[in-house]
Amino acid sequence: MSLQQGSHASEPQPITKQVVATLRLPWTSLLSREDLSLHVGRYPRMSWHVPSTQSYLVAGPWRNRSDVVEVLETRGERHRSGLWHRLLADRAEAYGAVLVDPAEYRSATGFYRDAGVGMLEEVLVLRTSTLSGFTVEQTIEVQPMRNRGIDELMRIDRDAFPWLWWNCREEFEEYLDTPGVTMWVALRNDEVLGYVGITQLREWGHIDRLAVRPRFQGNGYGTQLLAWALQRLHDAGAQYAQLSTQESNERSQRLYQRFGFRQTRGSYKLFGLVLKKPVSGGGTSV
Repeated sequence: MSLQQGSHASEPQPITKQVVATLRLPWTSLLSREDLSLHVGRYPRMSWHVPSTQSYLVAGPWRNRSDVVEVLETRGERHRSGLWHRLLADRAEAYGAVLVDPAEYRSATGFYRDAGVGMLEEVLVLRTSTLSGFTVEQTIEVQPMRNRGIDELMRIDRDAFPWLWWNCREEFEEYLDTPGVTMWVALRNDEVLGYVGITQLREWGHIDRLAVRPRFQGNGYGTQLLAWALQRLHDAGAQYAQLSTQESNERSQRLYQRFGFRQTRGSYKLFGLVLKKPVSGGGTSV
């Protein structure tokens, strides 16, 4: 083997379907060999390995975002740094942030801290069993999304949410195809001011997404939309509802607490490194 060939064998290369068959996945791996093969086929050049070793890094889009990648799993401490930098270098202009799966972060905390990865958000999970009986005057009209397209939802997202929490088209499409999901828009004088997405499976309900455009905030529309969504879950047979919100979003937490929501198990931390983000956007809806 030539020196050039040896050097090539020690440099990170993309994991392809053919490469998957040669990797020795530990029993703790998040992905089966079949799952990994499908993953690298769907997301090429986002997962890397060092051919001369069994070291690898598996990454994929976070929430279907092309500009936010998440490291799901690595193997091989010796080559972790090279794999990490290869991931960043390959699409340096495309990525706005790199997230790290919490379990992966815990497995190599020292390395990720040295690489600049830290906690970006703490996400709280809240729950209530009070779904009806609210004395909230409704001055908005709530309608099924129907003819209101995904483009409208994306515009609201970019107005109402911080950059990291924007939903892309693919995320909305996947969400709307999920069993039990319904999406509703809030209108006043025929103008869309926000939306709410809810999921119900038997007695369990979830407020997945609630957004009000910034120029309409402060008028009680978020309160009305939340009361409407909880009442709808109640009328459909739900016995309790959950939602999640950022720990830093104190405004939304105060709203949810007024409706009986209290923190429960399931809260988690989001670890990552922000590389760049748009200048515009950045509301506080949840």
